[in-house]
Amino acid sequence: MNVLKRNPKVSVCVVTYNQERYIRQCLQSIVDQITNFEFDVIVGDDASSDGTADIVKEFSLRYPEKVISVCHDKNIGPAQNYFSVHNIATGNYIAHIDGDDYCLPGKLQVQANLLDCDSKCNMVFHRMMVQKPNGEIANNIRSDVDSFDGIFFDRGSIIQYIAIASHSSKMYRRAIRDFDIVAFDMPDYYVNVEQIGSGTARIVSDKYYGVYRSGIGISSTGNKTRLMLRDCFLHFYKKYPEYHLQVNTAALMYLVMDLKNGRKTWSMFFVVWVKTFHIGSILNLLRGLSFIKQLRFTN
Repeated sequence: MNVLKRNPKVSVCVVTYNQERYIRQCLQSIVDQITNFEFDVIVGDDASSDGTADIVKEFSLRYPEKVISVCHDKNIGPAQNYFSVHNIATGNYIAHIDGDDYCLPGKLQVQANLLDCDSKCNMVFHRMMVQKPNGEIANNIRSDVDSFDGIFFDRGSIIQYIAIASHSSKMYRRAIRDFDIVAFDMPDYYVNVEQIGSGTARIVSDKYYGVYRSGIGISSTGNKTRLMLRDCFLHFYKKYPEYHLQVNTAALMYLVMDLKNGRKTWSMFFVVWVKTFHIGSILNLLRGLSFIKQLRFTN
């Protein structure tokens, strides 16, 4: 691992595993960012069996003043790979990008600008275009989508709405980096709820500053993500009783979605909804449906 002796304003943390096809575009899109501040890029490769690690090392040699490579000899899993890069970030602000996604021009500057001017904002996200497996890119533009500028998410709203934006669009203050570690697998959702603290999260601008590749990763296969969400709902129900309504609404939302789409996991969320029951969850969900539909277009 090469260690840079400087104090960047922003550290960009990239996690990757067997993403030889995508990691070059990801890293190039980051180092090509034009900013009025210094930033570094910390890349964690989880002992990939393809050529991913070679590409990461190539970038660390080509950009020795900017790119730090953290290439593990043994597979340590996605959570530990995440911590291996985020825990050594020294920037005042930390951005996260998955190795199969990539940035668009202006990303780092516009996010850092918002954090500079809003001291209560702990996390800032942006909208993402979606690249389908066939290479087609959809920008998900809808003429009736309201502006997200000026909308503030607190812990309760993140618990309820869950995926307010793609994880690869996140930048947060290093001061909120640390959070409680739990025994179950932690999705991005868990990290966001814990890190937000008493501050807020925002979606900067209505422009697109990144591209998310669909059909890749655990979110696209099996029920692993839903199992993690179940564990999160039950955990937050006990830890944050003041957000009882929001937890129950989130469980109800997944129950309804699974019933609608014929997923067998509806029964799992029905159990969670009953265990965390709040009499106001049905009305709360109905009130938030319009906003939930708009949030789909931030990803």
